[in-house]
Formats: sequence, C-alpha cells, structure tokens
Amino acid sequence: MRLGVPLYEQTTDFTCGACATLMVWKYFDRNVQLSKRNEFSVWTEIVALPFKFSSPYRIAAFFIKKGFETRLLMSQGISGEGKILLECCQTDPAERKLFLDFFIAHNRILKRHITSAILDRNPTLLDIRRALSNHSPVIALVDSYYTSKARGARNPPHLPHWIVIRGYEGEKFHVNDSTHESGLETGKMVMKGHLLKKAMDTYSRFGWPSALIVVGLRKAN
Repeated sequence: MRLGVPLYEQTTDFTCGACATLMVWKYFDRNVQLSKRNEFSVWTEIVALPFKFSSPYRIAAFFIKKGFETRLLMSQGISGEGKILLECCQTDPAERKLFLDFFIAHNRILKRHITSAILDRNPTLLDIRRALSNHSPVIALVDSYYTSKARGARNPPHLPHWIVIRGYEGEKFHVNDSTHESGLETGKMVMKGHLLKKAMDTYSRFGWPSALIVVGLRKAN
C-alpha cells in the first residue's frame, strides 16, 4: 500500500509541520501549489502560538476546517509542555512563565474546538497501517534523529519533527521527510517499523506525547 503523496522540501528550520500539512493537502487537492508562499500560509494557521513550531491541534483543525475526515491520536493525560518548549524553542528565561501560560491556555481552547476528532491514547504502528489501508495519509510527530539517520546522517541532533507516512510493505514504512540538508539522501525514504516506533516515542526524549493526524477524504455534504 503506497499513496501518491508528493514531496516538498521545507525552506526553514521550523516549517516541517506546515510542509507535512501542505503535502497531504496537495495529495487530496491537485489545485494546491507546493510553494514557499503556501508553506508560510499554512504555517500561520497551524503555528503553536506564541512559539514557532507546529501544533498537533492546529494541524488537525486545519483539515477539519477544509472538510476532511480527521483524527488526532494523542494521549491527553501526559503533559510535558514546559520541557519541549523551553529546551527546543530556546525561550528567554525572563519570558518563560508568560509564554507557557499563554500556550497552555491556547491549547485548552483548541482542544475544545476539535474534541470530537481526538482519540485520547498513544498511537501505534497498527493505527498507521489501518489508516493507510483506508487511503488516509498520516502526519506523525517524531524524533528527527531517526529520520536523519535513515537518510544517511552520521550524528544528527534529537529534535521534534513532523513527517508524512504514505505507505507500508510488511514491516517497512514509506515516509516523506521535508527536511533539506546537504549530503542527505532524498526525502522520500523507507523506514523499518522498529525504527519508526522509536522515532514516534517523543515523550521519552522531549516530554511530549506521541501524535498522529490521520486525514481522509472530504466529508459528504
């Protein structure tokens, strides 16, 4: 099972979520342009305010707004917001409490708006296989260390990162990785299941729960 999700390379170090969203949107709508303009247009809709990385709630909301069948698989009982934000976004210590309070309050509002689309549990590889079998591409939050290693990097950093999973064959998964870096193999790659499972364990590394956004065909009117 492989879906024809196109590859688009990100132009910044913080728009991986926007690029993953854009690739899946393009898969469903051939009129969508894979462009820097759209990359930033999408990013403004899914950014996890007041920070610059992409929010799983806002990615899900983006597709819901456009009428797609959307599910966010993510445990709601785990909270590591402070760790990932402060370590990965290098927030100024003097502004940390203000930024975190805003972020947490904003997340509560977002959750209420998409509550019917949330499956409150940790996602699994089986969830990915089921989604792909139903012709639904998957946007996944991962540790970029594993995707970069799969593409030939020697000593990549551990960073939260969004990818698109577009197919599988047995224990291997076909992935679109928007990261552009000199020396790495193409962003269309194959990852073994056990490595993808490690990559999806973002809680152990960043204190942030694993997240999958499954996007299906538009809802019937």
